[in-house]
Amino acid sequence: MRPPWAAARTAAAGVLLLASLARAGDAPGERAAILALGPWPPAPVRDSANPASGQPAGIALGELLFHSPRLSPTGLRCASCHEPWRGFADGRVVAQGVAIGARNTPSLLDAARHRHYGWDGAHDSLWAQALRPLADPREMPTTEAQVATLMRGDAALSARYAAVFGGPPGTDDARVEHDVGLALAAYVETLASPRAPFDDWRDRLAASAGDGAPSAGFSAAALRGLRLFAGRAGCAACHSGPAFSDDALHASRVHSQDADGHPDAGHPGTLPNAFRTPGLRGVAATAPYMHDGSAASLCDAVRPHAADADASPSELGAAQRSDLVAFLRALSPQPPDDEVACRP
Repeated sequence: MRPPWAAARTAAAGVLLLASLARAGDAPGERAAILALGPWPPAPVRDSANPASGQPAGIALGELLFHSPRLSPTGLRCASCHEPWRGFADGRVVAQGVAIGARNTPSLLDAARHRHYGWDGAHDSLWAQALRPLADPREMPTTEAQVATLMRGDAALSARYAAVFGGPPGTDDARVEHDVGLALAAYVETLASPRAPFDDWRDRLAASAGDGAPSAGFSAAALRGLRLFAGRAGCAACHSGPAFSDDALHASRVHSQDADGHPDAGHPGTLPNAFRTPGLRGVAATAPYMHDGSAASLCDAVRPHAADADASPSELGAAQRSDLVAFLRALSPQPPDDEVACRP
C-alpha cells in the first residue's frame, strides 16, 4: 500500500517536471520531441482503393467474418489469435493455429496506420495481410474455393457481400477471396487505441496550461521515463509519432528461430534480422513481447535496448529501466496501480 504522502509527492514532482519542460532551452528539442508523440486520436484512416473502407456495411461484414469460425474449415477464427479482450493479441509466446508458429501475435490496434504489415513487413496492404493466415498451413489454412463457396452458399453472407461490392459473389474464387480481405481490412481499420494518461499530460504541455498536475496513472516515475524515452535512451528514434512507431524495418537485437528450427531472418531484404517497429500504445496489455515472444515482461523487453556499447554510461540502470516501464504502462488507458521495479 502506498503511504498517504505518496500522491502529494508525485504531484509535486509532476509540477516541477512540467515547469522544466515548459522553460525554453531547458533541454534542446526535448519539448518538441515529447509533443511529437501526439495528439491522439488522429483522424480515421480510409483506404481509397478499398470500396469497403469506411463503409458501415463493409465494416459490419468484416467484423462478422473476423469472428466467424466458418471462414476456415478448421473452425479457427481471426479472433482466435486476435482476442479483443487482450488488445487484439493472444497472450501466448508464439501464435497457435493448427500448429505452433514461431512469432508472437502482434496487436491489431492502430493497424490502419501501418505501411508494412506482419513482423517482417512482408505485405504492404492491410487486405493482403488479413488473408495471409488463411493461406498459412500453420494458422487457419483454407483455399480460395472454400472461402468463395462459403460466401456464395450462405444467403445472408451473399446479401451482405452484394451490399458492399455491388453484386453477389461471382464465379471467380480469387476475386471473392480478395473481397473478403477488403472487408476484413475495413473492420481492422476501425480498431484504434483509446486515449491514455500520457495523452492528457501531453495535451496540457502543448497548451502550456501551467497547472502541471499529473493525470491519474501518470506518475513521477512515468514522467522521468518519458524524458528518457524522448531523450537519452533514444526510444523515440524508432518508436516515433503518435502511434509510437516509425513503421520501418530495423535490425533486431533479438535473434530467434522459425518454426522449422532455422534462424528467423525477418524481412527478406538486405538488412539481416530485420523486423518492423511495433507500436507501443496499450503495450501493458499485450505481453509477452518481441517478435519471438521471448520477453515475458516490459522490464525484459526494455533490457536488450538499454545496453549500448557506444553510450556513456554504457547501459541504463535498473532504476532508469523501471522509469521507462512506468512510462510505457502510462500508454494504456487504465495503467496498473502497482509500481514495477526492474531487476539490476
